[in-house]
Amino acid sequence: GYFMKKVTEHNLRKFIEMKKRYLKTKDKNLLQEINDFTENVINQDKKYYSKLSSYNFSSEELEFLM
Repeated sequence: GYFMKKVTEHNLRKFIEMKKRYLKTKDKNLLQEINDFTENVINQDKKYYSKLSSYNFSSEELEFLM
């Protein structure tokens, strides 16, 4: 089910793993979770980009988060 309700470093790391897994599996349920998190959490968080810069993600990781 849908477990991530906030933009936190931990949730964004999970989100990256979900996206990587999706690239390999093309699992439609995973895509739904990715889209839900993007729409309902990331897009609702006005501080998203400032949080990103404070979490020390690598360039590769940031590509998944933009």
